Amino acid sequence: MDVVINNDQELFVVSAGGGYSTLGFEYVFKQLKQLVVRLNLTIQIREDEKGTIGQYADFQKAVTEAGKANLKETWFNLDTPIAVRRLLETYRKNGKLIRIFYGDVTTGEDWLEENDVVGKVDRSSGTFKIPILLQGGESWGVSILDNSIVKLMDVEDRRILWKHSKYQSPQIDILAKRCGANKYVVNLDGGPHASFSSYAKAAQWVAFMAGECMEAPR
Repeated sequence: MDVVINNDQELFVVSAGGGYSTLGFEYVFKQLKQLVVRLNLTIQIREDEKGTIGQYADFQKAVTEAGKANLKETWFNLDTPIAVRRLLETYRKNGKLIRIFYGDVTTGEDWLEENDVVGKVDRSSGTFKIPILLQGGESWGVSILDNSIVKLMDVEDRRILWKHSKYQSPQIDILAKRCGANKYVVNLDGGPHASFSSYAKAAQWVAFMAGECMEAPR
């Protein structure tokens, strides 16, 4: 097994062909916990073995068994709330557009992510069918960070489907500049974040971040 342990960054560094891939200690630990329960494996999982070659070997065994089992369900992160899982599955099946707000799940603070947050829910192929987001009729999509979601909205009716109990958004202000092509600056919590050529575009960006409109300014 060609694996190097990087204790400083808490990563398993795995040789992969001509390069390397990495897996975090915490990721391996939580994935292993899910697999043991889902597949009813007789593998002992210990917190004090996190980051060891032994636990990584157990993880690889569990992944092999998962491949044999041909898992059918969508594979969510262990920390993703049940309510979020159910909503993502509902929208995957009904094909409706959803708006995702990512953020800090400890504080509930919105990261104000504007890319890859509106689309249709689908899932990947492979052993672990993780949730993905499809945009604009594309047949491929980006992974949904399901364990970092702080709010979900229905795109069609702007209805809030779910919100983190501590959900909060930074203070947003639009300020006019005296010179320059981009005459309007959007401040977050008092600091500059983005600039726009017109007040309308700045206002649209703010509305998009708040979920009041579903199209970001271009």
